Amino acid sequence: MPLRHEPDVSQAAWFIDSGDAWRRLCSIGPSGFARYVRLFHPPRPGDDLTDPEHLQDLEGHLDDDVLQTLVGVLARHTNSPEDCFFGLWDGFGDIHGSPSVGMLQAEPLHRRLFRRRRNASSPTIPPAFAPEVIAGPRVRIPARDYLLFRGPLDMAGDWGAADLMPGKPRRLNSPNLIWPADHTWFVSTEIDLPWTGVGGSAALIEDLVSAQGLEVQEVEPRDDLPYSRFG
Repeated sequence: MPLRHEPDVSQAAWFIDSGDAWRRLCSIGPSGFARYVRLFHPPRPGDDLTDPEHLQDLEGHLDDDVLQTLVGVLARHTNSPEDCFFGLWDGFGDIHGSPSVGMLQAEPLHRRLFRRRRNASSPTIPPAFAPEVIAGPRVRIPARDYLLFRGPLDMAGDWGAADLMPGKPRRLNSPNLIWPADHTWFVSTEIDLPWTGVGGSAALIEDLVSAQGLEVQEVEPRDDLPYSRFG
């Protein structure tokens, strides 16, 4: 079963009302955890990690393999792995369908010419979610609004989104916020950063540091952590 929409956004009040700056909340997480790390998004072959243009391609999203490795570590440090919350930034065009997102279709030239003669339009893409989700309440911090979902931690990123069109699955972003019902840790993937912030217990951070497939750097949390891993 995919994640289910959670309309009760008061589930986020514990960090929204913490008094922490919005930049901190969406990048490294709320105050109060023992330790924090930056988890760097892995580069692609040929990427120059000193080049801002290459770093921009790594912003705001965790690859499936990295997300699943992270989830596996996080699950060992909560008593509620079956009850977690997931925030998805509502500014992604793929969430809203046409005209925010379109689809190019490869087809023979004679069919394209025939379509033009008939003034055929490109296919309409439906929203990713039901109207009550799209129009529903948001987790709101200054400058960022999130749709809220709930479910098991190991379903992270399985939004249950509608296909772009029959037979064409829709791939949405990885979660931008994750936390368990017992609030033992917090994960923030800010849309404009090439790394993900994690706050939690000392045991969790030690586990992340030693995990295979994750590149992490322990940091002192603040509102203006460097953009680059070299900052």
